[in-house]
Amino acid sequence: MSNILKKSLMDRLLKLQCHFTWDLLGEDVDIDNVEERLNDQIVFLPDALKHRMYNLLAYLKHLKGDHEEAMIQLQNAEAHIQGSNISEDTDVRRTVMYANFAWVFYHQNQFNKSFTYAEKVETILKQYESPPKKNTLLLDIYGEQGWTYLSFTGKYYQRAAECFAKALELDPEDPELNSGYAMTVYRMESFGYSSNTENKSFPLLERAVRLNPKDTVLKVLLAVKCQDMNNYNQGTMLIEQALQEQPESPYVLRYAAKFYRKNKQINEAIAMLKKAVSLTPTSVTVHYQLAKCYKDLIKMPTPYNRQQNNETIKNAIFHSEKAVELNRLSVGAHILLAQVYMKANEHQKAKEEFNKTLTMNNIDSEQKQELHFYWALHLKHLRRSESGAVRHFKEVIDIQNPTWFREISIKELERLEETMRLGSHNCKLDAGSPHPIRNSRRMRPTLYGVDSHVSAVDLV
Repeated sequence: MSNILKKSLMDRLLKLQCHFTWDLLGEDVDIDNVEERLNDQIVFLPDALKHRMYNLLAYLKHLKGDHEEAMIQLQNAEAHIQGSNISEDTDVRRTVMYANFAWVFYHQNQFNKSFTYAEKVETILKQYESPPKKNTLLLDIYGEQGWTYLSFTGKYYQRAAECFAKALELDPEDPELNSGYAMTVYRMESFGYSSNTENKSFPLLERAVRLNPKDTVLKVLLAVKCQDMNNYNQGTMLIEQALQEQPESPYVLRYAAKFYRKNKQINEAIAMLKKAVSLTPTSVTVHYQLAKCYKDLIKMPTPYNRQQNNETIKNAIFHSEKAVELNRLSVGAHILLAQVYMKANEHQKAKEEFNKTLTMNNIDSEQKQELHFYWALHLKHLRRSESGAVRHFKEVIDIQNPTWFREISIKELERLEETMRLGSHNCKLDAGSPHPIRNSRRMRPTLYGVDSHVSAVDLV
Protein backbone atom coordinates (compact mmCIF):
# COMPACT_ATOMS: atom_id res chain seq x y z
CA MET A 1 0.00 0.00 0.00
CA SER A 2 1.34 3.42 -0.94
CA ASN A 3 2.09 6.02 1.70
CA ILE A 4 -0.83 8.14 0.44
CA LEU A 5 -3.28 5.24 0.90
CA LYS A 6 -1.82 4.40 4.32
CA LYS A 7 -2.27 8.01 5.41
CA SER A 8 -5.85 7.96 4.11
CA LEU A 9 -6.52 4.76 6.07
CA MET A 10 -4.99 6.23 9.21
CA ASP A 11 -7.20 9.31 8.87
CA ARG A 12 -10.24 7.01 8.82
CA LEU A 13 -9.01 5.00 11.79
CA LEU A 14 -8.48 8.10 13.89
CA LYS A 15 -12.16 8.98 13.47
CA LEU A 16 -13.34 5.68 14.94
CA GLN A 17 -14.59 5.44 18.52
CA CYS A 18 -12.57 2.68 20.20
CA HIS A 19 -9.81 1.92 22.68
CA PHE A 20 -7.15 3.08 20.23
CA THR A 21 -8.62 6.59 20.08
CA TRP A 22 -9.58 7.06 23.75
CA ASP A 23 -6.16 8.23 24.98
CA LEU A 24 -5.47 5.19 27.15
CA LEU A 25 -1.77 5.50 27.95
CA GLY A 26 0.21 2.38 28.78
CA GLU A 27 2.54 4.22 31.13
CA ASP A 28 -0.40 5.01 33.43
CA VAL A 29 -0.99 1.37 34.40
CA ASP A 30 0.66 -1.87 35.34
CA ILE A 31 -0.61 -3.74 32.26
CA ASP A 32 -0.16 -7.22 33.76
CA ASN A 33 -2.20 -6.17 36.78
CA VAL A 34 -5.09 -4.85 34.67
CA GLU A 35 -5.04 -8.08 32.65
CA GLU A 36 -5.26 -10.14 35.85
CA ARG A 37 -8.20 -8.06 37.06
CA LEU A 38 -10.06 -8.46 33.78
CA ASN A 39 -9.47 -12.21 33.67
CA ASP A 40 -10.90 -12.50 37.19
CA GLN A 41 -13.91 -10.40 36.17
CA ILE A 42 -14.56 -12.62 33.16
CA VAL A 43 -14.78 -15.61 35.54
CA PHE A 44 -16.76 -14.06 38.37
CA LEU A 45 -18.89 -11.20 36.99
CA PRO A 46 -22.09 -11.43 34.89
CA ASP A 47 -21.95 -12.20 31.17
CA ALA A 48 -23.35 -8.86 30.03
CA LEU A 49 -20.02 -7.03 30.16
CA LYS A 50 -17.70 -9.79 28.96
CA HIS A 51 -17.37 -8.59 25.35
CA ARG A 52 -16.21 -5.25 26.77
CA MET A 53 -13.61 -6.96 28.93
CA TYR A 54 -12.30 -8.84 25.89
CA ASN A 55 -12.11 -5.57 23.95
CA LEU A 56 -9.97 -3.97 26.65
CA LEU A 57 -7.81 -7.10 26.93
CA ALA A 58 -7.16 -6.83 23.19
CA TYR A 59 -5.98 -3.24 23.61
CA LEU A 60 -3.72 -4.24 26.51
CA LYS A 61 -2.18 -6.95 24.32
CA HIS A 62 -1.56 -4.24 21.71
CA LEU A 63 0.23 -2.13 24.32
CA LYS A 64 2.49 -5.13 24.94
CA GLY A 65 3.11 -5.49 21.20
CA ASP A 66 1.34 -8.88 20.99
CA HIS A 67 -1.09 -8.35 18.12
CA GLU A 68 -1.75 -12.05 17.56
CA GLU A 69 -3.06 -12.33 21.12
CA ALA A 70 -4.97 -9.06 20.62
CA MET A 71 -6.72 -10.66 17.66
CA ILE A 72 -7.65 -13.70 19.78
CA GLN A 73 -9.23 -11.46 22.42
CA LEU A 74 -11.26 -9.64 19.75
CA GLN A 75 -12.43 -12.99 18.40
CA ASN A 76 -13.51 -13.87 21.95
CA ALA A 77 -15.48 -10.63 22.08
CA GLU A 78 -17.16 -11.43 18.76
CA ALA A 79 -18.01 -14.98 19.86
CA HIS A 80 -19.52 -13.66 23.08
CA ILE A 81 -21.72 -11.15 21.24
CA GLN A 82 -22.75 -13.84 18.75
CA GLY A 83 -23.70 -16.23 21.53
CA SER A 84 -25.47 -13.70 23.74
CA ASN A 85 -29.23 -13.68 24.28
CA ILE A 86 -29.57 -10.13 23.01
CA SER A 87 -31.93 -10.28 20.05
CA GLU A 88 -31.64 -6.74 18.77
CA ASP A 89 -29.00 -4.10 18.14
CA THR A 90 -26.15 -6.62 18.13
CA ASP A 91 -24.49 -4.52 15.41
CA VAL A 92 -24.32 -1.64 17.88
CA ARG A 93 -22.29 -3.81 20.26
CA ARG A 94 -19.93 -4.63 17.41
CA THR A 95 -19.09 -1.00 16.62
CA VAL A 96 -16.22 -0.57 19.06
CA MET A 97 -15.05 -4.15 18.48
CA TYR A 98 -14.88 -3.71 14.69
CA ALA A 99 -12.96 -0.47 15.15
CA ASN A 100 -10.47 -2.34 17.35
CA PHE A 101 -10.18 -5.03 14.66
CA ALA A 102 -9.36 -2.34 12.11
CA TRP A 103 -6.58 -0.94 14.31
CA VAL A 104 -5.05 -4.34 15.11
CA PHE A 105 -5.00 -5.32 11.44
CA TYR A 106 -3.33 -1.98 10.68
CA HIS A 107 -0.59 -2.70 13.21
CA GLN A 108 -0.14 -6.13 11.62
CA ASN A 109 0.36 -4.40 8.25
CA GLN A 110 -2.78 -6.12 6.93
CA PHE A 111 -4.10 -2.91 5.46
CA ASN A 112 -6.82 -4.40 3.25
CA LYS A 113 -8.41 -6.13 6.26
CA SER A 114 -8.03 -2.94 8.29
CA PHE A 115 -9.85 -1.04 5.55
CA THR A 116 -12.61 -3.69 5.46
CA TYR A 117 -13.29 -3.38 9.19
CA ALA A 118 -13.21 0.41 9.08
CA GLU A 119 -15.89 0.17 6.37
CA LYS A 120 -17.95 -2.17 8.56
CA VAL A 121 -17.96 0.45 11.31
CA GLU A 122 -18.94 3.19 8.88
CA THR A 123 -21.81 1.04 7.56
CA ILE A 124 -23.20 0.58 11.08
CA LEU A 125 -22.85 4.30 11.78
CA LYS A 126 -24.89 5.12 8.65
CA GLN A 127 -27.61 2.72 9.75
CA TYR A 128 -27.86 4.47 13.11
CA GLU A 129 -27.32 8.09 12.10
CA SER A 130 -30.96 9.16 12.58
CA PRO A 131 -32.89 9.45 15.86
CA PRO A 132 -33.95 7.48 17.81
CA LYS A 133 -31.51 4.84 16.52
CA LYS A 134 -28.58 7.21 17.02
CA ASN A 135 -29.27 7.30 20.76
CA THR A 136 -29.01 3.50 20.87
CA LEU A 137 -25.58 3.70 19.25
CA LEU A 138 -24.37 6.51 21.49
CA LEU A 139 -25.57 4.69 24.60
CA ASP A 140 -23.44 1.69 23.77
CA ILE A 141 -20.35 3.71 22.84
CA TYR A 142 -20.57 5.92 25.94
CA GLY A 143 -21.16 2.82 28.06
CA GLU A 144 -18.17 0.94 26.67
CA GLN A 145 -15.97 3.99 27.02
CA GLY A 146 -17.12 4.49 30.62
CA TRP A 147 -16.48 0.85 31.61
CA THR A 148 -13.08 1.00 29.91
CA TYR A 149 -11.96 4.08 31.85
CA LEU A 150 -13.33 2.56 35.08
CA SER A 151 -11.36 -0.66 34.48
CA PHE A 152 -8.11 1.07 33.51
CA THR A 153 -6.91 3.03 36.53
CA GLY A 154 -8.06 5.64 39.04
CA LYS A 155 -6.58 8.47 36.98
CA TYR A 156 -9.37 7.87 34.44
CA TYR A 157 -12.34 7.75 36.85
CA GLN A 158 -13.39 11.33 36.14
CA ARG A 159 -13.58 10.54 32.42
CA ALA A 160 -15.60 7.41 33.22
CA ALA A 161 -18.08 9.47 35.24
CA GLU A 162 -18.48 11.94 32.36
CA CYS A 163 -19.17 9.13 29.88
CA PHE A 164 -21.80 7.48 32.09
CA ALA A 165 -23.42 10.87 32.80
CA LYS A 166 -23.72 11.60 29.06
CA ALA A 167 -25.28 8.20 28.46
CA LEU A 168 -27.77 8.61 31.31
CA GLU A 169 -28.97 11.87 29.80
CA LEU A 170 -30.14 9.75 26.86
CA ASP A 171 -31.61 6.91 28.95
CA PRO A 172 -31.90 7.64 32.69
CA GLU A 173 -33.40 4.21 33.48
CA ASP A 174 -30.73 2.02 31.88
CA PRO A 175 -29.66 -0.48 34.62
CA GLU A 176 -26.13 -1.09 33.33
CA LEU A 177 -25.34 2.61 32.94
CA ASN A 178 -26.74 3.45 36.37
CA SER A 179 -24.57 0.69 37.79
CA GLY A 180 -21.45 2.03 36.08
CA TYR A 181 -22.09 5.62 37.13
CA ALA A 182 -22.75 4.69 40.77
CA MET A 183 -19.64 2.52 40.98
CA THR A 184 -17.50 5.24 39.42
CA VAL A 185 -18.65 7.95 41.84
CA TYR A 186 -18.22 5.52 44.76
CA ARG A 187 -14.62 4.83 43.73
CA MET A 188 -13.88 8.51 43.27
CA GLU A 189 -15.11 9.16 46.81
CA SER A 190 -13.07 6.22 48.11
CA PHE A 191 -9.95 7.76 46.57
CA GLY A 192 -10.71 11.14 48.11
CA TYR A 193 -8.89 12.52 51.12
CA SER A 194 -11.16 15.49 51.75
CA SER A 195 -12.67 16.05 55.18
CA ASN A 196 -15.90 17.18 53.47
CA THR A 197 -17.01 14.07 51.58
CA GLU A 198 -20.49 14.69 50.23
CA ASN A 199 -21.47 11.01 49.79
CA LYS A 200 -22.86 11.71 46.33
CA SER A 201 -22.65 8.01 45.54
CA PHE A 202 -25.26 7.04 48.16
CA PRO A 203 -28.42 7.94 46.18
CA LEU A 204 -26.75 6.69 42.99
CA LEU A 205 -26.05 3.31 44.56
CA GLU A 206 -29.60 3.12 45.98
CA ARG A 207 -30.98 3.78 42.51
CA ALA A 208 -28.60 1.27 40.90
CA VAL A 209 -29.58 -1.44 43.40
CA ARG A 210 -33.25 -0.79 42.68
CA LEU A 211 -32.61 -1.16 38.94
CA ASN A 212 -30.26 -4.15 39.39
CA PRO A 213 -31.82 -6.11 42.30
CA LYS A 214 -29.69 -9.22 41.59
CA ASP A 215 -26.36 -7.37 41.54
CA THR A 216 -24.73 -8.33 44.84
CA VAL A 217 -21.63 -6.19 44.23
CA LEU A 218 -23.80 -3.08 44.14
CA LYS A 219 -25.43 -4.18 47.40
CA VAL A 220 -22.13 -4.47 49.26
CA LEU A 221 -20.95 -1.12 47.88
CA LEU A 222 -24.17 0.44 49.17
CA ALA A 223 -23.60 -1.30 52.52
CA VAL A 224 -20.15 0.27 52.89
CA LYS A 225 -21.59 3.66 51.99
CA CYS A 226 -24.37 3.19 54.58
CA GLN A 227 -21.63 2.53 57.12
CA ASP A 228 -19.89 5.77 56.11
CA MET A 229 -23.15 7.56 56.89
CA ASN A 230 -23.54 5.79 60.27
CA ASN A 231 -26.48 3.70 59.04
CA TYR A 232 -25.02 0.47 60.37
CA ASN A 233 -28.26 -1.53 60.51
CA GLN A 234 -29.08 -1.07 56.83
CA GLY A 235 -25.48 -1.79 55.92
CA THR A 236 -25.47 -5.04 57.92
CA MET A 237 -28.71 -6.15 56.30
CA LEU A 238 -27.31 -5.56 52.81
CA ILE A 239 -24.06 -7.38 53.63
CA GLU A 240 -25.88 -10.42 54.99
CA GLN A 241 -28.23 -10.45 52.00
CA ALA A 242 -25.36 -10.29 49.49
CA LEU A 243 -23.36 -13.02 51.29
CA GLN A 244 -26.40 -15.26 51.31
CA GLU A 245 -27.03 -14.71 47.59
CA GLN A 246 -23.40 -15.03 46.43
CA PRO A 247 -21.16 -16.46 49.15
CA GLU A 248 -18.45 -17.42 46.63
CA SER A 249 -18.09 -14.05 44.91
CA PRO A 250 -14.62 -12.59 45.65
CA TYR A 251 -16.02 -9.10 45.09
CA VAL A 252 -18.81 -9.57 47.63
CA LEU A 253 -16.32 -11.09 50.08
CA ARG A 254 -13.79 -8.28 49.84
CA TYR A 255 -16.31 -5.46 50.26
CA ALA A 256 -17.97 -7.34 53.11
CA ALA A 257 -14.49 -7.61 54.65
CA LYS A 258 -14.03 -3.86 54.24
CA PHE A 259 -17.34 -3.35 56.06
CA TYR A 260 -16.28 -5.58 58.97
CA ARG A 261 -12.79 -4.09 59.17
CA LYS A 262 -14.22 -0.59 59.47
CA ASN A 263 -16.45 -1.94 62.25
CA LYS A 264 -13.30 -3.19 64.04
CA GLN A 265 -14.27 -6.83 63.40
CA ILE A 266 -10.81 -7.58 62.07
CA ASN A 267 -10.78 -11.36 62.47
CA GLU A 268 -14.09 -11.68 60.59
CA ALA A 269 -12.67 -9.50 57.81
CA ILE A 270 -9.51 -11.61 57.59
CA ALA A 271 -11.55 -14.82 57.31
CA MET A 272 -13.49 -13.40 54.35
CA LEU A 273 -10.35 -12.08 52.65
CA LYS A 274 -8.61 -15.43 53.00
CA LYS A 275 -11.53 -16.98 51.15
CA ALA A 276 -11.38 -14.24 48.52
CA VAL A 277 -7.62 -14.68 48.00
CA SER A 278 -8.14 -18.42 47.46
CA LEU A 279 -10.48 -17.50 44.57
CA THR A 280 -8.40 -14.63 43.16
CA PRO A 281 -4.79 -15.21 44.30
CA THR A 282 -3.36 -12.42 42.15
CA SER A 283 -5.80 -9.74 43.28
CA VAL A 284 -3.91 -6.65 44.42
CA THR A 285 -7.00 -5.40 46.23
CA VAL A 286 -7.40 -8.54 48.34
CA HIS A 287 -3.73 -8.64 49.36
CA TYR A 288 -3.90 -4.90 50.08
CA GLN A 289 -6.97 -5.33 52.30
CA LEU A 290 -5.40 -8.29 54.12
CA ALA A 291 -2.28 -6.22 54.81
CA LYS A 292 -4.45 -3.43 56.24
CA CYS A 293 -6.24 -5.90 58.51
CA TYR A 294 -3.01 -7.37 59.83
CA LYS A 295 -1.56 -3.88 60.24
CA ASP A 296 -4.54 -3.00 62.43
CA LEU A 297 -3.75 -6.01 64.64
CA ILE A 298 -0.11 -5.06 65.27
CA LYS A 299 0.28 -4.08 68.92
CA MET A 300 3.04 -2.53 70.96
CA PRO A 301 5.27 -5.53 71.76
CA THR A 302 5.10 -6.89 75.32
CA PRO A 303 6.41 -10.15 76.85
CA TYR A 304 2.85 -11.49 76.70
CA ASN A 305 2.05 -10.94 73.02
CA ARG A 306 5.46 -11.15 71.33
CA GLN A 307 4.95 -14.44 69.48
CA GLN A 308 1.46 -13.57 68.25
CA ASN A 309 2.58 -10.07 67.33
CA ASN A 310 5.52 -11.41 65.31
CA GLU A 311 3.13 -13.59 63.30
CA THR A 312 0.83 -10.62 62.69
CA ILE A 313 3.76 -8.47 61.55
CA LYS A 314 4.94 -11.27 59.26
CA ASN A 315 1.49 -11.51 57.63
CA ALA A 316 1.17 -7.73 57.27
CA ILE A 317 4.56 -7.52 55.55
CA PHE A 318 3.86 -10.51 53.30
CA HIS A 319 0.55 -9.20 51.97
CA SER A 320 1.68 -5.57 51.57
CA GLU A 321 4.83 -6.72 49.71
CA LYS A 322 2.65 -8.98 47.57
CA ALA A 323 0.37 -6.06 46.67
CA VAL A 324 3.40 -4.01 45.57
CA GLU A 325 4.79 -6.97 43.60
CA LEU A 326 1.48 -7.42 41.75
CA ASN A 327 1.11 -3.72 40.91
CA ARG A 328 4.32 -1.72 41.17
CA LEU A 329 2.57 1.42 39.93
CA SER A 330 0.08 1.40 42.84
CA VAL A 331 1.12 4.33 45.02
CA GLY A 332 -1.41 3.22 47.64
CA ALA A 333 0.23 -0.21 47.92
CA HIS A 334 3.66 1.40 48.35
CA ILE A 335 2.32 3.77 51.02
CA LEU A 336 0.77 0.82 52.86
CA LEU A 337 4.04 -1.12 52.70
CA ALA A 338 5.88 1.87 54.17
CA GLN A 339 3.27 2.11 56.94
CA VAL A 340 3.58 -1.60 57.74
CA TYR A 341 7.36 -1.29 58.00
CA MET A 342 6.84 1.71 60.29
CA LYS A 343 4.45 -0.20 62.59
CA ALA A 344 6.82 -3.17 62.61
CA ASN A 345 9.61 -0.74 63.61
CA GLU A 346 11.63 -1.80 60.55
CA HIS A 347 13.03 1.70 60.36
CA GLN A 348 15.55 1.23 57.55
CA LYS A 349 13.07 -0.59 55.30
CA ALA A 350 10.42 2.00 56.11
CA LYS A 351 12.80 4.83 55.22
CA GLU A 352 13.77 3.18 51.92
CA GLU A 353 10.13 2.61 50.98
CA PHE A 354 9.23 6.16 52.04
CA ASN A 355 11.92 7.69 49.82
CA LYS A 356 11.15 5.36 46.90
CA THR A 357 7.43 6.15 47.01
CA LEU A 358 8.00 9.91 47.14
CA THR A 359 9.92 9.73 43.84
CA MET A 360 7.25 7.72 41.96
CA ASN A 361 6.11 9.55 38.83
CA ASN A 362 2.40 9.02 39.46
CA ILE A 363 2.23 10.07 43.11
CA ASP A 364 -0.21 12.95 43.62
CA SER A 365 -0.18 15.73 46.18
CA GLU A 366 -2.70 14.05 48.51
CA GLN A 367 -0.62 10.87 48.56
CA LYS A 368 2.50 12.91 49.36
CA GLN A 369 0.59 14.42 52.29
CA GLU A 370 -0.41 10.96 53.49
CA LEU A 371 3.14 9.64 53.26
CA HIS A 372 4.71 12.60 55.07
CA PHE A 373 1.94 12.44 57.70
CA TYR A 374 2.58 8.83 58.66
CA TRP A 375 6.34 9.31 58.51
CA ALA A 376 5.96 12.22 60.93
CA LEU A 377 3.97 10.00 63.31
CA HIS A 378 6.60 7.29 62.99
CA LEU A 379 9.39 9.72 63.85
CA LYS A 380 7.42 11.19 66.71
CA HIS A 381 6.22 8.04 68.46
CA LEU A 382 8.72 5.33 67.58
CA ARG A 383 11.94 7.16 66.74
CA ARG A 384 11.48 9.81 69.43
CA SER A 385 12.50 12.48 66.94
CA GLU A 386 10.31 15.52 67.56
CA SER A 387 12.39 17.70 65.27
CA GLY A 388 12.06 15.19 62.42
CA ALA A 389 8.32 14.93 63.02
CA VAL A 390 8.02 18.74 62.90
CA ARG A 391 9.80 18.82 59.55
CA HIS A 392 7.46 16.26 57.97
CA PHE A 393 4.29 17.75 59.46
CA LYS A 394 5.39 20.99 57.80
CA GLU A 395 5.78 19.11 54.50
CA VAL A 396 2.14 18.04 54.82
CA ILE A 397 0.98 21.57 55.59
CA ASP A 398 2.98 23.13 52.74
CA ILE A 399 0.80 21.14 50.32
CA GLN A 400 -2.37 23.20 50.26
CA ASN A 401 -4.89 20.43 49.56
CA PRO A 402 -7.61 20.52 52.30
CA THR A 403 -7.28 16.92 53.53
CA TRP A 404 -7.58 15.21 56.91
CA PHE A 405 -3.81 14.84 56.89
CA ARG A 406 -3.31 18.60 56.63
CA GLU A 407 -5.91 19.44 59.30
CA ILE A 408 -4.41 17.03 61.80
CA SER A 409 -0.82 17.99 60.94
CA ILE A 410 -1.56 21.62 61.79
CA LYS A 411 -2.80 20.59 65.25
CA GLU A 412 0.04 18.12 65.78
CA LEU A 413 2.60 20.72 64.78
CA GLU A 414 1.17 23.31 67.18
CA ARG A 415 1.29 20.82 70.05
CA LEU A 416 4.78 19.61 69.19
CA GLU A 417 6.25 23.09 68.94
CA GLU A 418 4.60 24.10 72.21
CA THR A 419 5.82 20.95 73.95
CA MET A 420 9.36 21.42 72.64
CA ARG A 421 9.33 25.09 73.68
CA LEU A 422 8.09 24.26 77.19
CA GLY A 423 10.55 21.40 77.46
CA SER A 424 13.44 23.64 76.61
CA HIS A 425 12.21 26.32 79.03
CA ASN A 426 11.69 23.86 81.91
CA CYS A 427 15.09 22.30 81.41
CA LYS A 428 16.66 25.71 81.92
CA LEU A 429 14.59 26.39 85.06
CA ASP A 430 14.95 23.02 86.74
CA ALA A 431 17.03 20.22 85.27
CA GLY A 432 15.41 17.79 87.71
CA SER A 433 11.77 18.64 86.99
CA PRO A 434 9.47 16.26 85.03
CA HIS A 435 10.06 16.54 81.28
CA PRO A 436 6.86 17.47 79.43
CA ILE A 437 7.84 15.60 76.26
CA ARG A 438 8.53 12.39 78.18
CA ASN A 439 5.23 12.84 80.02
CA SER A 440 3.40 13.33 76.75
CA ARG A 441 4.83 10.06 75.50
CA ARG A 442 3.46 8.18 78.49
CA MET A 443 0.01 9.46 77.57
CA ARG A 444 0.24 7.80 74.14
CA PRO A 445 0.70 4.06 74.74
CA THR A 446 -0.48 2.87 71.33
CA LEU A 447 1.86 2.53 68.40
CA TYR A 448 0.50 5.45 66.42
CA GLY A 449 -0.89 7.24 69.44
CA VAL A 450 -2.36 10.36 67.95
CA ASP A 451 -4.75 12.12 70.29
CA SER A 452 -8.27 10.82 70.80
CA HIS A 453 -9.98 13.25 68.43
CA VAL A 454 -7.66 12.03 65.68
CA SER A 455 -7.81 8.28 66.32
CA ALA A 456 -11.58 8.35 65.87
CA VAL A 457 -10.99 9.03 62.19
CA ASP A 458 -10.32 6.02 59.96
CA LEU A 459 -7.44 7.54 58.05
CA VAL A 460 -6.05 4.38 56.50
